[in-house]
Amino acid sequence: MSEKIPKTKLILFVLILVILNLFAAVLMKILSLINIENYFVIVLGVITVMIINLFRLIVWYHANKQFNLNIIYPLTSIYYPLVLFVSYFFNEKITFIQIIGTIFIMSGVFWLGCKTNYMEV
Repeated sequence: MSEKIPKTKLILFVLILVILNLFAAVLMKILSLINIENYFVIVLGVITVMIINLFRLIVWYHANKQFNLNIIYPLTSIYYPLVLFVSYFFNEKITFIQIIGTIFIMSGVFWLGCKTNYMEV
């Protein structure tokens, strides 16, 4: 028997996945910028990133049980504008092409999101 899953549950899964991915990326970037002579701090940071990614893997497992991969995976591309935003705070150069590419990605996510009211399992 199929069960209707609300769009809010889809959005929640996507947000959790994106936030975990962004947090791991930012943590690794911070670790790479710090001049640390104590390798214990680096190892602790890398282990933290591994734990975050393990948790993200578990969330992906549950997301894949409830949603089609061709719906949930493209929606996680909201990660790209967030990375662009975060990279600004690390004083990284953001090009016009990156901005245009991100706009194209987000327009695709928007259209995909408009077509997704719910999924059936």
